[in-house]
Amino acid sequence: MDSPYPAPPPAPPRPPLDKIAVAALVAGLLCGLPVVGVVLGAVALSRIKRTGDRGKGFAVTGLVLSALGTLYLAVMAAGGAFQSDKGAEDTLPVGLRDGDSAFSLHKGDCVDTPHDDLEDRIANMATVPCARTHTAEVFGVFELPDDGYPGDDSISRTAESRCWKLTSAYAMDTWAFPKDVEVYYFAPSSESWVWGDREVSCMFGKDEGPLKGSLRQDETTLDEHQVAYLKAVNTFDDAKAEAPEAEYVEDDLDAYKQWAEDVTAALDEEARILRAHEWPAAVKQHVAAIDAEIAAARPLWAKAAKAEDAGTYYDHYEAAEDLSGDEAAVKARAALDLATSVPAADAEA
Repeated sequence: MDSPYPAPPPAPPRPPLDKIAVAALVAGLLCGLPVVGVVLGAVALSRIKRTGDRGKGFAVTGLVLSALGTLYLAVMAAGGAFQSDKGAEDTLPVGLRDGDSAFSLHKGDCVDTPHDDLEDRIANMATVPCARTHTAEVFGVFELPDDGYPGDDSISRTAESRCWKLTSAYAMDTWAFPKDVEVYYFAPSSESWVWGDREVSCMFGKDEGPLKGSLRQDETTLDEHQVAYLKAVNTFDDAKAEAPEAEYVEDDLDAYKQWAEDVTAALDEEARILRAHEWPAAVKQHVAAIDAEIAAARPLWAKAAKAEDAGTYYDHYEAAEDLSGDEAAVKARAALDLATSVPAADAEA
């Protein structure tokens, strides 16, 4: 018997599954591709809205997973930070840098984050005039060798060492350097290395609170006499800062002898710079006093470098240290209009 009701129309064909939505889900599940997943998810949702294809759930899931992955990497890669004390062990994880990011750091940049926290990372940073309050000031940028990823520990050691050595070239007057300012760095992570990131950015910042005003003191901000003086004394100070890791001379006599040899060479270079420069009359006599101190200390450091035992080393080293004083330096600095307050022994600069 025929039905009084018309036959139902055939079921409409099932819409195809959007391939980009599938790719977004896969990228979201792969922790190494979170940024890609965000992009693919957004593209897929736009396409599905226009075409009516299936896959909205895949696209949304991929987008959410990718967004969470990106946030996680940004937090975990907040940038390495180490105390200005060269021996400090308290470091943050190696940073994540997007080598192709539109936000690029350059020497002399002052950058700000919403909460004066470097863990906000580059995504939330903005360059600002150094005269206003800011989170950090970039004092050096360098590229790592374009080889295979050397590992987090290797990158941390390289970043710490090279950033430390760049500090006195940017903030030359260590006596004027605030003791609550520390050295931080942003360095590539294993993820950003794959994207081509090789850049390490060295910067000054505080553990708490913002900076205000630039810490830059180099050829761009100082006069020729100030620069010559600081180059000379920093040569010696930098060499002394490279003391061996062993606490006592008897624990590593060879390392201490090499250090004494390096300090001797630094004293020679300091004296050369001081003698080669034409000093103003008001400064000349004070520089001559510093030169006399160098002449007296140098042979003692040289003898320490050739000491055959720890006791002899201590004798020469302590005699050299007894000749070190700040009186001539303070007078020279006053005449050069540089900082004259002797830094505390524990100053972080």
